[in-house]
Amino acid sequence: DVQQINNFINNGLDTIHELLHLKSKCSLYRDLLTDSIIYCFLPLIDFNKILGSVDHQQYKFPLTTVNIDSIVGLPKPKDIDIRNIESNEEFLFRFIQQINEWFDWFDRFIDIFQYIIDWLKNHNVNYSNQLFIDLLNIRYDSKMTFIEMRIIIDRILKILQPFKDLQHLCYLFNCLISLEILNPGTLNIQDNTMKFLTELKRFQPNNTFTVEGRTTYEHIIYISDRQQVQWSLVSENYPCHIKLEYRIHGMNNQYEILYQKENIPIHKNVLHGQFESQRNGQLLITINNKNSSTSRIIWYQIKSISLSTCHLFDGIFNIYYNKYYHETSQMISEQDFSQLLDEVFDFINKLLNGNLSLRAMTELRTIFYDKNINIREEVKKLYTNCLNKQNNNRTNISTNTLVQIPVIHSNEKEIEQVCKWLQIYQYYTHLNVIMKCIEKFDILSLDNEEEIIIHLRHLSNNENCSLRDITQAYQILQDCFQNLTHQHLQLVKTIVEYSNVIQMMKKFDLYSTNGRRHFQELRDNLTTQFQLQELNNMILNSLIITYTLIEPFIFKAKNFNDFIYRLAQLSNLEENSLNHIKVINDNISIVTMWLSTEETTVLDNALITMEHLYKNGIVNIYLRHLTRKSSYYEISYSIDRIQNKIKKVKNENNQKEQIENNDEIKIKKIQFLLSMSDIDDHKRQLTFCNVDVQQNLIYKKVLIDGQLKLLKTIENIYDIFTKLELAGHPDYQLRDEHYEIHFQQIHTDSMLIDLRSHQNARLENGIHIRIQNLQSIYYTLQTTYDMWIQNLKKYRQECSLLKLYSNREIMVLIILLRKSNISNSIRNHFLKNLFSFNDLNNENEEEEEEKLTIHCLEHYLRSLRILQINLTRNQLIELYQKHRIEIRLNTDMYLKKLSEFLRDLFKYDEKIFQQKQIHNENQQFLVNINRSSSITNQLSFTHDFDLDTYCILLNIFENQLPSSYQILWCSNTTDEDIHLFFSRIRTFSSLTFVILDIDKMHYRLRELLLHEQDLLTREQNKHGRVFYFSHELITNRKGLREFHIPAKYKNPNQTYQHLINLFKEHHIIPSQIQIIYGKAGIGKYISNARLWTCSALFRRSAVSGLFSNYSLIYTTNGS
Repeated sequence: DVQQINNFINNGLDTIHELLHLKSKCSLYRDLLTDSIIYCFLPLIDFNKILGSVDHQQYKFPLTTVNIDSIVGLPKPKDIDIRNIESNEEFLFRFIQQINEWFDWFDRFIDIFQYIIDWLKNHNVNYSNQLFIDLLNIRYDSKMTFIEMRIIIDRILKILQPFKDLQHLCYLFNCLISLEILNPGTLNIQDNTMKFLTELKRFQPNNTFTVEGRTTYEHIIYISDRQQVQWSLVSENYPCHIKLEYRIHGMNNQYEILYQKENIPIHKNVLHGQFESQRNGQLLITINNKNSSTSRIIWYQIKSISLSTCHLFDGIFNIYYNKYYHETSQMISEQDFSQLLDEVFDFINKLLNGNLSLRAMTELRTIFYDKNINIREEVKKLYTNCLNKQNNNRTNISTNTLVQIPVIHSNEKEIEQVCKWLQIYQYYTHLNVIMKCIEKFDILSLDNEEEIIIHLRHLSNNENCSLRDITQAYQILQDCFQNLTHQHLQLVKTIVEYSNVIQMMKKFDLYSTNGRRHFQELRDNLTTQFQLQELNNMILNSLIITYTLIEPFIFKAKNFNDFIYRLAQLSNLEENSLNHIKVINDNISIVTMWLSTEETTVLDNALITMEHLYKNGIVNIYLRHLTRKSSYYEISYSIDRIQNKIKKVKNENNQKEQIENNDEIKIKKIQFLLSMSDIDDHKRQLTFCNVDVQQNLIYKKVLIDGQLKLLKTIENIYDIFTKLELAGHPDYQLRDEHYEIHFQQIHTDSMLIDLRSHQNARLENGIHIRIQNLQSIYYTLQTTYDMWIQNLKKYRQECSLLKLYSNREIMVLIILLRKSNISNSIRNHFLKNLFSFNDLNNENEEEEEEKLTIHCLEHYLRSLRILQINLTRNQLIELYQKHRIEIRLNTDMYLKKLSEFLRDLFKYDEKIFQQKQIHNENQQFLVNINRSSSITNQLSFTHDFDLDTYCILLNIFENQLPSSYQILWCSNTTDEDIHLFFSRIRTFSSLTFVILDIDKMHYRLRELLLHEQDLLTREQNKHGRVFYFSHELITNRKGLREFHIPAKYKNPNQTYQHLINLFKEHHIIPSQIQIIYGKAGIGKYISNARLWTCSALFRRSAVSGLFSNYSLIYTTNGS
């Protein structure tokens, strides 16, 4: 359509006009850094005509001062040249590049000065309110144009022009640094992972994620702006490959790597790190688990606090501000505000020089007392201004994101001196509250008052003393309190303020031996009960932390120094720690009620869980062995969380507070899962309850007995499911089953009322019906299992080739032959897991699935090592189509169809296996293998045969290339495996069979094996040769004789050549195995793999699985 084409061209031309006039959206200029169709319109544009009439002033970069340039730290962009237009393409390219250079400078400028403008707004500086709104629009309004952004920046530069100490102001407000890594990530070798995990699971049970095997997982945590973030990582089981990044919001998805290392042992030690960020963003935790099939369970802790403000500066400034502008809402000009700042910095300089008297510092007492001031950090910030005034050359800020702060070396002594003055002054302002604390809580004996206490009580109040002389006048304060930090001083002040908490703890004697035990039991039981009660759980967490914080104030001290020492021993005090004491004080009636209850036992938790299961419990069974994962079952239940809505309001200090609104109720169902280990614990607890239940709780025995029977029946159902799964029943693979165990016809809210009134017939009947329903399911499954085993025996007698396959292999063959019409079928899941590199989710999924099915069938058929059959791809596809198994047939038909498929393929007769050398007698040999030497701290291997044993093992088969059905691995065999293996020996007399790992068998299974050997000895019919590898068996067993090993069987070179010949005969390409071996040091490398191929060949994964390239690390000395 011509009209549409014209509209398209006109829109493109309009876009270019807007671009050149700086009226396009900011995001468009960013997008044009990459190739764009817009360059196709340039031949239609006359740039000289468009730019001839524009205001050239708007293409000039805003005027900045040297001070601003130094703070921003980026090269100042040049003005945009709109006069030299030789080529439209070159001009537009250069134009876009320059615009984006302006963007980078503007972004950095806004990062720094947004908080400054916000601070000016809060103090009524002219135009600052609108400028702050404009800055927010730049950040979050996608429609903001470039010319609008430039005008806003220009206005901000003008309002900042009068300020002389702008760089120092930025430093005080922590806004110079976009992102600073304080701790790049260190393993704390003193921080025990188990202890850390226990606390983390108690206080933050949702801070976890699981990374499945062969996958990489990225976990995202959102971080607010202007935060100092401490992160910690642990793993429950294995080391991890870890990467942590911070993605800053609004900066073109800019990433900063915080930490990146491989194989970090966070299952042993906790990994800690810390960073500060001006901008909000996302913390990305990436765990790379592609090289392992074992899942990783990761726990993390994020502690985030707002960037620290300089309390001293803030307090001093407010004193001056209130002096001139107290209770006034008038607007202040930037010039007047700048003069006010000059006065503030003059006062600060006098403070740092020590020229102020204590009387002149009277107004500062409140600041030192009320604020949690870290003297050294704040002095360092304040001292920077003095340093900058002494040094005309201000230190430039680096151009990268991680900005470097000026480092003070030459003035360290001066800083230390000022810190000493102000630290003593801080002790001076807290002296009264420390004395009050000692008296109020009777920490020291009044009968024997120490001299130091008397001295501190009557310390002269010499206000004429200058700060510089405070060291001489009040040296005793430094001597007494030098081990206390500002956090300890705030703790003392908080304890005095909330003295009711101390009195409550003393009343219940929680720090005696019995009291500590009672508190621990109470903590554990309430943790279970309150797991979904948000308010109670928050109070409980505060109680646990408070219990540790107030311990120094509970006991009498031997003397004053002993009290100060105990107080100083409290470590890891944080700014938020003291809030927990306030929470306990505010909820002291609730905590008192908890502590007043009688001693709780495990009965409480068990009965709570029991009632929830009766109300809405559901059993979930997951069968996963087919995909090489563990099968499991769990019980899910839900709890209604009733939560009062929280309203956020502002207090008189303009700070947000949370107020509970009891009129608005929010109900939310929270799901809970009991794992298999949790269920075992629950059964154990119920068993104890049944024994310990008192007479007044006898009505609960019905529920306890009933639930124990229910859980036992559920366990039986799970066991029969796994028996069916492991026995290879094709209909019981990758199956999910769900069974209700809750009451359906009984109103559970009245359950305990019925029991208390002894009207428990309905409950007993309900439990009995539920158990009967579950038992009927169990009996049905047992019958299904018995029929499957009988059918296997029947068809293995009819078709002997089925004996060569294990139950699992027969099951896989049936699944492969069975028709599959749905994308989530068992076969589809099996193939996706087996061939994870193949895309089974594309449009040709059906065709791709069939190709992989044929490939797997070919593998299983070739694993029989039968040479005289036609296994061409066309022949296999033809037979596959002919013998497809219909869905929903019974197991008898499954096995019948599979037998027909094998007969048709192999043209089966009794002489299918031919052997060149005929053995006229039944032979059973014992091969004595070397006893493996146990070396301390040596790795334990599943198969610890030495090189000689591998060579013997391969040569025993002579001209046969062994297959998996010819080897019985006794280290993890079953009764059924042993019976099936000896059935093969009796059926296929021309084959050789080997039994390994006999010495590692369970004694019961070994007795079964030796019984089968004895039966084989009595066998009259001919059977296959059998070799028993052991160093414990003796040769005087009937029918068992020692195998005399020919010397050539131990020759590695001869064995290697023999193996290569077998590969050629069977048309198999040898795997290219890479080997590193040695005792210590760098090891040796073998490129051609030589005989070591045996070790890969005879591993079960190589024999029964698909042949592929192996990478093997092998150590000498037979390990």
